[in-house]
Amino acid sequence: MSGPVFAVGNRVVHRLFGEGLVVDVRKGVLHDVLEVVFPCGVKRIVSTYPLVEGKEVAEGKEEKAGGAGGGHGAQSGKEAPGIAEHLARAAATEWQSAEMLEWDEGGLQVMKALQAGKFDSCEDFALRMEAERLALDRGFTHLVALQYVRDVDRHQHQLKGCLKVMRDMGGRALLADEVGLGKTIEAGLVLKEYLLRSLVRRCLILVPVSLLSQWREELWNKFMVRAEVALGPGDWGRGRIVIASIDCAKSARNRDEVGKAHFDLLIVDEAHRLRNHKTVAWKFVHGLNVKYMLLLTATPVQNDLRELFNLVTLLRPGTLGTYRAFRRQFMVRGDRRLAKNTHSLSRLLSEVMVRTSRSQAEVPFTKRVVQEVAFQLSERERELYDSVSDLVREMFGRRGTEIEKQWYFTLLVLQKEIGSSSFAALRTLERLCANARYRAAKGRFEELRDAAASISFNSKCAGLMGLLEQRKEKVIVFTQFKSTLDYLKRVLDEAGVRASVFYGGLTPSEKEDAIAGFRRQAQVLLSTEAGGEGRNLQFCRRIVNYDLPWNPMRIEQRIGRVHRLGQKHDIQIFNFTTEGTVESYVLEILQKKISMFELVVGEMDLILGNLDEKRSFEETVFYIWASSKDEAEAERRFSSFGARLMYAKKRYEKVKDLDRRIFDVQTGRNQE
Repeated sequence: MSGPVFAVGNRVVHRLFGEGLVVDVRKGVLHDVLEVVFPCGVKRIVSTYPLVEGKEVAEGKEEKAGGAGGGHGAQSGKEAPGIAEHLARAAATEWQSAEMLEWDEGGLQVMKALQAGKFDSCEDFALRMEAERLALDRGFTHLVALQYVRDVDRHQHQLKGCLKVMRDMGGRALLADEVGLGKTIEAGLVLKEYLLRSLVRRCLILVPVSLLSQWREELWNKFMVRAEVALGPGDWGRGRIVIASIDCAKSARNRDEVGKAHFDLLIVDEAHRLRNHKTVAWKFVHGLNVKYMLLLTATPVQNDLRELFNLVTLLRPGTLGTYRAFRRQFMVRGDRRLAKNTHSLSRLLSEVMVRTSRSQAEVPFTKRVVQEVAFQLSERERELYDSVSDLVREMFGRRGTEIEKQWYFTLLVLQKEIGSSSFAALRTLERLCANARYRAAKGRFEELRDAAASISFNSKCAGLMGLLEQRKEKVIVFTQFKSTLDYLKRVLDEAGVRASVFYGGLTPSEKEDAIAGFRRQAQVLLSTEAGGEGRNLQFCRRIVNYDLPWNPMRIEQRIGRVHRLGQKHDIQIFNFTTEGTVESYVLEILQKKISMFELVVGEMDLILGNLDEKRSFEETVFYIWASSKDEAEAERRFSSFGARLMYAKKRYEKVKDLDRRIFDVQTGRNQE
């Protein structure tokens, strides 16, 4: 390693920042990385950089030069003044940031030979020159991580945002791009970049419970980063990358262990949940000692501007001054949601926030063309559906008893299955007949089982075959149940239609083969919910929801496999439904009440966040259906639920409009 050697406590002189004190030294193969406290703040510099030297050396040069000819401090007088001026100008705009390199055993042998002065070959010389070039790199001028990701589209707004976060914001930033622009991709790129540069050893990712598996799969599928999900004490030290729900991490039994785990980077998804500084969650995050922090939210302000102040305080306290000064300068008196002096606020936020609107992204967004395809159940199918629903309501009506607790999940699954096909319900009915726990209702179950076994055709299947005949184009058919998938595969095979199948029971290699087969030869991909997560299928633009999940986020995941950044065509969504079923009411609410299928991917989750319900969406749907005495009551109660959902959507739209007026100053739509 060439150049001077520094230690903690040494004083150095930088030709731009002046005299400073070394407070940390990280040893490297080619150079040391110094953290130095200068009068202008803490800077990270490289020991071999031409603009820094020990104080004694600098003072000796000043005496020898006598103040003449040394204005640029050229080393040994051989460096051309023009080059020194160029370096000074470059450093004035961007201070030195180190790129840390990992070497394998062969690389270390080469470097030892070079240190000993043994220049054995042109190849070794080329390696040395490349190493010196990297050592003099002034910072994050490019993303090394792009060479080590897969299935990630390179959109300029994301790449620029990542570089800005690392180069200008020191890795502490609020990622506030509008919904659908890929904030999670940006966070993943930053994480991968820091890992490759050895600037991050351990990372903690806090997300809502519903997104735990999605984050884990995305990190592996796109960034080849393995992550462990933490559920309790003892899990926080497992693996370099840990994913957890914020409720789990902040709990009394876990928060001390999280603090002791020494994470370098913290990523918080749906960070608007930290908007209240009085909550345990905000105080927990504020108390974590991490070097880098990324907060992800499309709606930084939901109720008033204090929420924005609280988020920025987590990242960089003092950026917006004290809260009293912030309120006086930027908040309209009498309305805590409205901002004034927005250009000044925008300038301050630019130091800590990256936000791109959809109009700025310059990314083409295709449309969703939605078609509801209604079917009439056959006489035997209708009789079976009504009989199952009657049994569910009868059993559910015994509330407060042990039977209700024992049967709740079974009844919920059975009601879902009969909405998909008789073949899905048959499997559950057969298991119920064979289970001694359900002896009291065995007779009823046997009747339903025999009725389901007598049905050999599903009415919706005829509609699917007709759709496939209309246009010989690739289509993904989603169903919740493996039995329905098996039935459809059998029918398609008999009709000579090539179909791949994708479900959770396949091995990883079988899943890859199924997607490859669909891409190359098959016209149809029959998929359970496993195909709705972690797979990008933009080469297809047609989706059939053969049955409809009661959870809108499941529907959103299905659509998100094809309707995402990188899709070049408008997509077609066919929603199959049958009159007088739970699914018909769910579709009525989602499609006609709140126009769910016209929303941007990600907006549905924000709307549900404004829905003030004690139960989940799915539980609410089942409760309304199972506790209604007849169809008229069910229709009335579903209508009331739809009205509450419409209110939640309107509230989200107000929040979205508020955030645009505050943050999108640069677009010219908001003037002071």
